[in-house]
Amino acid sequence: MSAFQDMVRQDLEVVFDPDELGEEHSIDGKIVVCIVDDQTYRDRKGGAEYAVSQSTVFLFARSEDLPPRREPGEELRFDGVPYTIETWDEDMGVSSVSLSINM
Repeated sequence: MSAFQDMVRQDLEVVFDPDELGEEHSIDGKIVVCIVDDQTYRDRKGGAEYAVSQSTVFLFARSEDLPPRREPGEELRFDGVPYTIETWDEDMGVSSVSLSINM
């Protein structure tokens, strides 16, 4: 492993620490430390939220902590609630997942 990869791994340990930014959530019945962000979703949609009957959760987690990657349209249970996956991207060991639910 390169020195850069070591630094990234160490940074992820800090970022996803529950005493720092990380929060524990249930993902498909497994407790995973992740960061939940609703501002990223608003930024990606141009700052507006049009559908009041839909809720979106955008989360970041270490890829190794999550279940195997799934495709858009598939289901993921977040805190016991079934959400539909909108996007699932991975970069440098971190997955960013956008989930939506119709209310």
